[in-house]
Amino acid sequence: MAYGDLVARVDFDMTRASSFSYNCHACKRCCRNKAIRVNPYEVLRLARRLGLSTTEFIERKTEAGGTVLRSAEDGNCVFLNEQGCSVHPDRPLACRIYPLARWVSAEGEESFGHLAPHPQTEGVYGNAGTVQDYLDQQVVEPYFRNSDRYGVLYDKMLAILEKADPHELDRRQDRRKEIDELPSGSVASAFMDIDSMVRTSLQDDPDKIVERHIKEVEKCLISIDGEIMPAESIRDSEV
Repeated sequence: MAYGDLVARVDFDMTRASSFSYNCHACKRCCRNKAIRVNPYEVLRLARRLGLSTTEFIERKTEAGGTVLRSAEDGNCVFLNEQGCSVHPDRPLACRIYPLARWVSAEGEESFGHLAPHPQTEGVYGNAGTVQDYLDQQVVEPYFRNSDRYGVLYDKMLAILEKADPHELDRRQDRRKEIDELPSGSVASAFMDIDSMVRTSLQDDPDKIVERHIKEVEKCLISIDGEIMPAESIRDSEV
């Protein structure tokens, strides 16, 4: 399926010092008709909340190759129940930071913006604090840190792909579409499935598991990169 990009319509004109406050009144309207993308850290946190391996979690609770949380037929998030979010302590960053969105530029500069609210939202916006105050309340720093770390790995993967084939960049949009259309429960890459790459137990500290996973991925990338010659070099060597 096609997923809309809400962030593309956000004006990122705020910093951590900007005035901002938001009081959620649990109307649950923000938990419907959304594509919540997740990274390996978020998959791990949610899986452990449910007592599952990441492999089992991806099979049961995700779509788009393991990158998006599954929705019910009525459009509700798969974790929404009568009381609200059934995984609230381990909810993903997109839910945790709502109604804000975060952007980090290629130069590492961070900014924030407002997502468009639901027309009937019962959430109350204000200026009683700052963006930083709100972030502290939502305990987002571990999610920011690991999102950034996995983002660096993702960029390295893209660089290796482009090194192997200079035309890979032109195919990126088609690749994303192919992943989004994968059957629910399938995984696009072992990168998303931590328990398939490193030996863990359900009792291990998620942060320590992530450390091991990132090291394992980095080791794999170094090995792959060392075996790749740019396409131009391959052609030159054949002349």
